[in-house]
Formats: sequence, structure tokens, C-alpha cells
Amino acid sequence: MRKIKLVFEGGLGNQLFQLAYGMYLQGKYGCKVSYDVSKFKTEAIENREFELDSFDIPQDWQREKVRKGRIKRFGYRYLLYLPITYLYIRYRKSLKNGDSKRNIDNLYQSFINFIGIHRCHFANYTNPSFSLLNSMLIYGQWIWKEMVKSQENHLKEVIKVKTPLSESNAGFLKQINKTNSVGVHIRRGDYVTLGLIACNIKYYEACIKQMAEIEKEAVFFIFSDDIPWVKENLKVNVPLVFIDNNNPSPEDMRLLYSCNHFIMSNSTFSWWGAFLGKCPTKKVMCPRYWDIKNMKKESSLIFDEWIKIDNSQFL
Repeated sequence: MRKIKLVFEGGLGNQLFQLAYGMYLQGKYGCKVSYDVSKFKTEAIENREFELDSFDIPQDWQREKVRKGRIKRFGYRYLLYLPITYLYIRYRKSLKNGDSKRNIDNLYQSFINFIGIHRCHFANYTNPSFSLLNSMLIYGQWIWKEMVKSQENHLKEVIKVKTPLSESNAGFLKQINKTNSVGVHIRRGDYVTLGLIACNIKYYEACIKQMAEIEKEAVFFIFSDDIPWVKENLKVNVPLVFIDNNNPSPEDMRLLYSCNHFIMSNSTFSWWGAFLGKCPTKKVMCPRYWDIKNMKKESSLIFDEWIKIDNSQFL
């Protein structure tokens, strides 16, 4: 039986993409799945927490023992992977032609698949080609819209927060369920320090005003990692409810995906909240551009039915 080991990393939004990819591979190849959360416990470069314990992870998945050091975690194949990847990234940067880049991408995947590793570096998402080892280390982030879309109904049923609601969150959820709720996710935090803000406050104000015209009697529930800043700077004349009880990410996610409609930031957390929403008349407003360094390239994560807002006009 084919086996995969899934390596988790990043914030909750990225972890959910990795979870979805593991489910996808398990369904496609009939794989036995184990997963590794060592990076959160042993590597200083990972400043997040593993947060999927608040969700229903498939019961037949086995968690690997936490190990310090990538050789101990990934085996000696990692020593082959490092120079191959170094040469691949350096050579790819020298290429100008898109076809040449795709060719070197495919060649790179063939090499690392042969030693039992599958990783995407430049959004060139593919399925692994199992080697004679019949096992594969799935490493890196898999922010792959089409892979998620192919499992849409299943994922919306199985991806849910399982931890008990606190009293304050139960109150927020009651308000969300009894109103024409719009979840507004305003990402700040590390995006401010890293210079990744592609959606400024004018973008959110414009989206809220437009959504209020489309959805009558809408109530806007504000989610952010910097609620005090949002309270001070968001200027709109509509009903607002600030989710201000310092929730961990899974608790905010549960409240967010329970809303009817969504206004997104350029964030995978925001993306999952909108994707998981089950309202049959759901409307999603999202930024057309996600990369502040390339505001001419439209995001590849936007579904056709979502309403694209040109966020570059507000910068």
C-alpha cells in the first residue's frame, strides 16, 4: 500500500490546505497517511502553532513522533533533496521563457519524486509520481484551488471545529445565525511588519458599503488580529459587531465560516472562512490582487463566482 508522510507548517489557513491535500492524495491513491508536526515544536523559524487539533483530523491518520532535526525526520534522502533544490531554484531564476520554466519544474519534480519527496516551490502544482519506494514525503505548502474545489462537498462536511464553544463565542454565534451576517476579515499582524498589506482600510470600507447595498439588513462581523486598530480606523455607517474576545484562530474560523457572506483579505485564513461558508446565496468579495510586490498579477485563488474588487485603486 502506498504511504505518504505529510509535513505541516505555517498558519491555520496553510495547515487547512495541507490537510485538504492529504485527503486528496488519500482518496486518489488509497494512501496510508501519517503526519508530522515537528516543525512547530523544534524549529525557531516556525512561529505558529499546530492548530488542527481543534478540528476533526481523519481518525486513520497517524501522528509521527516529534523529532528535532530534519535528517531524523525525513531520512537521508533529505541530503539529496537539498543540493537538487538549490540548483533547481538558482537555474530557474535565470530562465525567462515560461515553457522553459515549466520544463525545469517537471524535471525537478521527477528527480525529487524518485527519492520519495514531493514539494512545490512556484505554484506549479502536480500530483506525485511514486517511485519504487512506494512512499512519499509531502513537504511544503499546497495552496491549490483546483485540488480543494474537486473535494468541495466533502471538505465542507468534514472540516469543522470540534472544541466546545465558550460562552462568549456562543453569544457571537447566536448573533451570526439570526442575522444576515457578513464576515469581514481584516488581516494585519505580521502582514504589517512584513510589508504584505495589499488591502488597506479604504478597501474594506468600499467593500462594506457595496455589500450593504447588495444585502439588505446586513450585519457586519469584524474579525482581525488587531481589533483595537480596526475600531479606531474603520469608518462606515452600518451595523458592526467586533469579535473582540481574543480568540485562538480555530475559534475565529468557526465563527467566520458560519456567516452568510464574506469580505476577504489577501489571506489563506480569510480564503478558508469564505470557502467553508454554506449559505446557498453566499456572496464573497475578495481582493483582485494578493501580492503587494506584483499588483498587476491577479490572484489564482479566486473562484469565478466571487466578486473581485480592484484593491490596487485604494493603495
